[in-house]
Amino acid sequence: MLTRRLIPTLLLRQGRLVKGVRYGEHRDAGNPPSITRAHAAQDADEVLLVDIDASREGRAPDFTAFAKVAEECTMPLTLGGGLINFDLAQKAMHTGADKLAFTGPALDNPALLDAVARRFGAQAVVLGLDILQDETGAYSLYDYRTGTIVANRTPTAWAKEAVDRGAGEIRLMAVHREGTRLGFDLDLYRLIADAVSVPIILEGGAGALDHLDAAMAAGVEALGLGTMLVFSDNNIVKLRQYLLGCGHVLRR
Repeated sequence: MLTRRLIPTLLLRQGRLVKGVRYGEHRDAGNPPSITRAHAAQDADEVLLVDIDASREGRAPDFTAFAKVAEECTMPLTLGGGLINFDLAQKAMHTGADKLAFTGPALDNPALLDAVARRFGAQAVVLGLDILQDETGAYSLYDYRTGTIVANRTPTAWAKEAVDRGAGEIRLMAVHREGTRLGFDLDLYRLIADAVSVPIILEGGAGALDHLDAAMAAGVEALGLGTMLVFSDNNIVKLRQYLLGCGHVLRR
């Protein structure tokens, strides 16, 4: 039976964690090392840390903050944001990453996925798919750096190409649901899951316990959690106990 994962996603800005709504309205969400330590104590399956401004500002990620989080992380750690070339990707691995997440930089330079997969293996390459749904219900790739739709690729075509290039996992963010607590976009999940065979981390919209149950019942392999762990009384222990009670098999 497939085991499911719960993955806190941490958004880094100027040395602090933040959380927002639909990639805006960010509020302070705590100190990166201390929050990581808390998730580790609660047996989170993995942690994802993204420097959200690095690519947009055209700079390298905050490796000092990355290193401090890696010191506290006793579970697998994914690092992302600003990894625009192989040298920066390699530095992130040496800083303590088990996996690397590529969103905008992969759109600019798809061959980067090939290079990192050849060196570190497909299991270390996570493709970030930022997806926006319009008023007609259509899905498009979204570029956070410019705040615009990516016109020359469809979500499914890009997901397939990235997997062919070596991405071993996809972080699927429903930008239109991010921070809203309205529930996961399971139609979006099915669209991408039907196109690729790699595991998918679904993110964007978790706000209630039954949202997690519904996603896992729909087959989602892993859930990325932000707002639900930051601005509520929920924690990994509580979520795990609830999901076990629903009959789901979790990794840890």
